[in-house]
Amino acid sequence: ERQTFLQARISLLQKRISDVTSLDLDRIPKDRSGLGSTLLLNDLDTGEGKKYRLVFPEDVDPDVGKISAASPIGRALMGKQEGDEIVIPLPDQKVEYEVIRVTTIHDDSGEDEE
Repeated sequence: ERQTFLQARISLLQKRISDVTSLDLDRIPKDRSGLGSTLLLNDLDTGEGKKYRLVFPEDVDPDVGKISAASPIGRALMGKQEGDEIVIPLPDQKVEYEVIRVTTIHDDSGEDEE
């Protein structure tokens, strides 16, 4: 049973390595959010700041703001620029944010790592 688990984990990691190495960084915009980007947002109702990093699904950690680029919030944040306003639908409300800063994988020095 443990060997089956480890084999499945190895397969997952091999696929991830393949996915990452096949990324063409030149095709990822430098002025818009995308996979690996960190966005600083301002809640337009409360003025509260939020920071999210768009990551692969297996790297999600909402406690430190790492959200899947494939999630509803992640999809709403993809392709955004500084100054954009977005509406994120939540189960019981809609939250409006302004994008204050976008740090893409092109200019990320790792300072956002937790």
